[in-house]
Amino acid sequence: METQDYDISEIFAKAGEKYGYDNVEAEYADFDELKMKWMRHGTWARFFVSDFMRDAPREVMESMAETLLAKICCSAETEYSEAVCRWLTAEEFVRSKQPVYLSKKEGMVAGSEGRFKDLGTSYRRLVDAGMLKEDPMLYIGWDYSYPERGAGRASVLMRVVGVSPELDSEGISDRALDYALYSLALHVSLGFAPCRRSRDTDYEEIMGRYPDRDAVVEELAERGISLRGVPRALTRRITVRR
Repeated sequence: METQDYDISEIFAKAGEKYGYDNVEAEYADFDELKMKWMRHGTWARFFVSDFMRDAPREVMESMAETLLAKICCSAETEYSEAVCRWLTAEEFVRSKQPVYLSKKEGMVAGSEGRFKDLGTSYRRLVDAGMLKEDPMLYIGWDYSYPERGAGRASVLMRVVGVSPELDSEGISDRALDYALYSLALHVSLGFAPCRRSRDTDYEEIMGRYPDRDAVVEELAERGISLRGVPRALTRRITVRR
């Protein structure tokens, strides 16, 4: 990945001054998701920025630093700026980052065909039914690294849906598979939103309108499969150094 011609620590240090931090460090980290981590104590803070951000324009990195400092110091609901959202949701970002993202997912199997189910066929049924708008940049695959008994997981920014192989079974109906895939692909379809709370409300409202929802949820529950697909987008973790 290319790196922009600026000092990331300098950018974060400048943002930190506004919030009373006199010792701020920042570096890139090889995360498999686009996320940030940080440690802080008193007026000291250290940030670990996903290497997916290495080629971010200066204004984007400056805005990201400002937002992260505001989040940990003032409000967890602080929204990302228009500049950050525009860069992260551009088609060029997906084209360049999606292959890198997939290369870090060792358990993601290329191709939609499983032993008993075909995710491509399932997706086509959802598109033909008008449940989803066809997205030529969406990657759907079986995710053998998914650790939980759930439908799978979705990366909104990378436009990737990883489906649990628990759903590749003769004992699961096509309608149940379609609903499980829909529960994940809908996250990507709705796109990245600066305000997670409002987006979650929209998601739940749309999912509630799915035909025969109760029946398919019951069928999947009988197989021990939950439908809490977690979108992966700017996940943040805080470690407080005492």
